[in-house]
Amino acid sequence: MNEQYTVFLIGGGTGGDEQAVFTLYDVGTRCRLTCSYRNKVIEAEEDDYFEALCQIRKQLEVEGILPFCYGASCNVFPEGTVTDMSRGLVVCKVKAGERPKESELVNIFGEGYDVVPVFVKMQQQFWDSWLASLPSSELSKGKVGAAHPLLRFLTLSFAKVLKSLSSPPRGR
Repeated sequence: MNEQYTVFLIGGGTGGDEQAVFTLYDVGTRCRLTCSYRNKVIEAEEDDYFEALCQIRKQLEVEGILPFCYGASCNVFPEGTVTDMSRGLVVCKVKAGERPKESELVNIFGEGYDVVPVFVKMQQQFWDSWLASLPSSELSKGKVGAAHPLLRFLTLSFAKVLKSLSSPPRGR
């Protein structure tokens, strides 16, 4: 896979019309992502493209820059099965108190009226708030159903992202 996506950048004195080009490379089982902007290149290699995007976002944050795309939006997160199948290119939009729906799947480099770009740590905080907003009946043992597998997949996927966020950025 050698795909490219052009994404607008906001903040950091971009003036609102600056863009970055993200290039995706499959490297065996790993996913390599490069971000070219302002005559600079940032590169990350992770288990999936969402994780690689988070690593690049952390480096962009130093300059106060946010990519304007779903992968940087406060209300999107990787969902286990979907993330595994798409190598992290497809994530779920979530709403407080609601479980993710198939109709809420988006490409991490896509954009829309509902993109709310935030720093990586803020996205993690939104995730924690979203988990806390789910009705307790869905998480109780009385209703095992699909809630437990869904929560397990969501938690395990985001745990991988959290692990990658706690390690120092690569390539520095």
